[in-house]
This record gives sequence, C-alpha cells and structure tokens, in this order.
Amino acid sequence: MGKRQRDCADCGGPVGIIGRQHCCRCVNRLKQAAAKASCPACGKQRVLQADTGRCITCSRVCLECGHPVRSPDATLCRDCARKARQRAAQQPCPRCGRPGYLRDATGWCGSCSRSRQAKDPPRVCDSCGQLRPHAGHDLCSACWQRRPERPFVAGENLIARVTDPPPWLGELIGHLAAGHSPARACTLIGQLGRLLGDEHPNHPQALLERARRPGRSMGPLARGLEVFFVERGLALATDHAERLAAGRRRRRIDAVPAPLRPAAEAFNTFLLRSRERARRAGTLPRADVTLDIKLSTLRDLAQHVSARGKQDWALVDVHDIETFLAAQPKNRPRRLQIARQFFRFAKSHKMILVDPTSGLSAKATKGFVGKTLTLDQQRRLFRRWTTDPAVHPHEALLGVLALLHGASSSEVRHLRLDDIDRANRTIRIGQRPHPVPLDPASWTTVQRCVAHRENQHTSNPHLMVTKGTKAGRSPASVAYVSHVLDPAGISPRMLRSTRLIDLVNTMDAKLVAAAFGMHPEGVMIYLADQVDSDRMPETMT
Repeated sequence: MGKRQRDCADCGGPVGIIGRQHCCRCVNRLKQAAAKASCPACGKQRVLQADTGRCITCSRVCLECGHPVRSPDATLCRDCARKARQRAAQQPCPRCGRPGYLRDATGWCGSCSRSRQAKDPPRVCDSCGQLRPHAGHDLCSACWQRRPERPFVAGENLIARVTDPPPWLGELIGHLAAGHSPARACTLIGQLGRLLGDEHPNHPQALLERARRPGRSMGPLARGLEVFFVERGLALATDHAERLAAGRRRRRIDAVPAPLRPAAEAFNTFLLRSRERARRAGTLPRADVTLDIKLSTLRDLAQHVSARGKQDWALVDVHDIETFLAAQPKNRPRRLQIARQFFRFAKSHKMILVDPTSGLSAKATKGFVGKTLTLDQQRRLFRRWTTDPAVHPHEALLGVLALLHGASSSEVRHLRLDDIDRANRTIRIGQRPHPVPLDPASWTTVQRCVAHRENQHTSNPHLMVTKGTKAGRSPASVAYVSHVLDPAGISPRMLRSTRLIDLVNTMDAKLVAAAFGMHPEGVMIYLADQVDSDRMPETMT
C-alpha cells in the first residue's frame, strides 16, 4: 500500500496515495454509489439498465401482462404461465369449434358433452287456448305477462319484505298497477323495493329524488311517484321541466359561434333575470317556449353574421339584418322584434355603439294572409273524419272540432273529461264563456275518443291521452298534437282560420269574439278587404 500519508476522511483508515482523501475501500464504495440511481419502479438505489431505465430486477417483466418477473430465466409471470399451460392443453371442439378440454367418452368439450335439461312439453294455455310452452299457472308467457294480479302479488311481497312499510305503500302499488301494464308495473315495483331497502331515508321527497334518472327523462318510476305524491300533498313537484328548459337554452347558446357567444350568454342571463323580476312583481313572466324562440332566433342571426365573415357584434350593419330577415319573409315581424331587443340590450351594455335595427320596419300586413280550405276540401275532410273507421280517434276529434267549432290545437289538447256534459251534449272549450253545443257528428266523434281513452285504462283526466301520458296526468305534448292531422295533409291552424273567416264575414265580428273568448282586435284581421257583391242587396230602382 505504501507509506501512510493521512487518515481516511470517512472511515479513518490509512491513505497511502498522495492527493487522496479516502482509502481504497471508501474510493470503491463511492464509485459504486455514483453509478447507482433511484429506480423509478421500486424506488431503491440500483444500477439502472440502459434499455429500460430501471434496475435489473424491475426490468424483468412478463411478455403478456407486463407484471414483474423475479426469476431471471422466466419470460412469463405465474398467472400467465398457468394460462399458457391451459391453452396448450386445450383443443378445438369438433362440435362447437371453441377451444376446450376434450372428453375421452364423447370427443367433445365439457359444455357439449353435458346433457341438456329437457324442457316441459307445450300445453294448451287456459287463457288464449293456443299450444305454447307454459310460464306458470297454466298460462303461456304472453298471457302470464298480461295477468292483472301480478302487480298486486308483487306489492304484497314487497310489503312483507320491507321492515317498516310506509302507510302509503299499498295505495302507491295500486296507482302503479292502474297506470301501467302488469309487466311494467312489476318492474317498477321491483325498482321501488330496491329504493326502500337501501340505507337512505324513505320519506316521499327523498324517495322521489332518488328515483330520478340523471338524463333528459327522469324515468317512469319517478313520474309515477311525482304524480302520486303531489296529488296527495306528500311531496313537492320536481324541477324536471326547468332542467329540460335549461338544457334547451344551453344547446342553443352552444350553437352560437365562439366569438359571438359571450353576448348570447349575457342576453340569456338578462332574459332569466327579467322573468324573475316579473314573477316577483306579479306580472306575466315569459314562458320557457318564449325564451327558446328568442334564443333560437339569436342563434340563427349569429350563424348568419358569422357566415358573412363578421366575428364581432359591433361589425353588424343594417345590410346583415336585412338579408337575415329576407330569408324568412313570413317571420319578419317576430325576428325583427327579437333582433331589436337583443341589440338594445347590447347597446345598453356597451357591446355595440350603433343599433343596426333602429331604421328597419316590420312591413307586415294587418289582414289575414294564411291559407284556407275550399268548400269541396271541407266536405272531403268531414266525410273522412265521420265515416272512415280507420281514422285515429284523436285525428277525428281535432279535425271535427277545428273544422266545425273553430277549436285550436291547444284547446283540444287541454280538453278534459270534466268539460263534457253528457246530459246536454255540450263541452267547454278553452276560455269560451259558454259551453259549446255539439251536433250529432261532433258528439259521435267525442264519444269515439272517450271509448278509445277507456281502452287505455288510464287515470289521466284529459280526453286526448297518448302512450307517454297515460301513466301521468299531463296533457298530450305539443309535438304530438301538431302532427295528429298529418295523415289528412292539413294543419289545425288552417281549419280554425277557415272557420273564423267564414263566421267573421257572415256575422258580427264582436259576437264571434265574444263567443270564442277572443279579443276583438284578434278577430278583425279575418275580415275581408273587399265586399262580396253577391251578398249586397239589390239596388232599388
């Protein structure tokens, strides 16, 4: 080693080389420590491999799953090696073609070698009388699904299973059984049992909130619970309609181009705040459909402006508004009114300097400009709705009431059973001050719709009940009523306009307004702009 020069700085041993501070053992230890680093897999100080960047132990991984392999000679982990041995022992089955362990007795895999359980032979159903496999109680599957006792049996089992059943549970089961088919009612009762059996409280409001689905539809169980609890004063109605309206507004705002979207967001907030102020003041607040129309028009205007190469509301001029209004001439007054409201809002909030709609006018005619039906067309439609048995009762009801009595689609949609007077053969339509007497054809159409409603076994109080509303108490949707007359190729507005024009031009317009519950200004637009010479008395000579 040589002559001792100094003591080692770490261990205190002799250092025999001039210029060194450590002995040979400490020098080797420091060299080995410098070559090591923290392994990213195990975190230990190890010499990292150049190809993997990890230590040699962590670099050995399974070729299939990537899990660590401890043995230097193994390429697969324990589980993958076991699966590989199993795959090697399997062979394709001659019968099903899938890999498996072939049995010596049959030459097939285990699934194909096992004998199938024999099914019961089909028998004659006690309900329908057809030869079919039985589901229970000597009934086939279809008749078993339609058995009316099923929901009540499921309800009795649920009441017996629940530890502390609520006092309203039996009545709720009857409500679900009356509003749905037996199979659907059993499904809803099963979902109700899972909600009653969890650890959450079972008072009506909490149960209703847990039954709601997160999507656009809150589900049939939540709708049934809402109708049942709200009618009996056990819970408050949900905000499902408000959520749907908020989702519609959000979709319309998201359709606005990104540079123009902040102003649309602010305008939407302004409309919502104005509605809240109107509610607090007791005035008429804007409905959700009104806000949807305003935001839809603003979305179309933003897309139109963006297509013309303008990405800022301050760059919009009168020519852009004119081309936008010219795209839909019939909707010019309404679209211009919405555009004016938006640009007034934008100018008051310093988004623009000049209102491009200030010098524009609606230029709308004050008279009626819609389409009407000829007398031959009215006769053909009347024969269709009164003599054709293949016509749907809802189509015949809306068509006859609109053609003969000038009823609107909204009035027919909200018509209830309580509005029908069977003794006097009259009905109450909308806001009309007096009941409307029905002729034999109209009364037959109403009775046909009543019979169709009774076949649906619903507790909905409205006369026009659809598949989606028979389990609740809400009227038919606007979309459904607007397409009821599509098979006849006509719209309810055209039928109503035809009847109003005929009445206004043959009798006093004020009497028509009083009979229909309308404002006189709304009736005056149906007056003709010229006098029919055939209706004038002959000039006295």
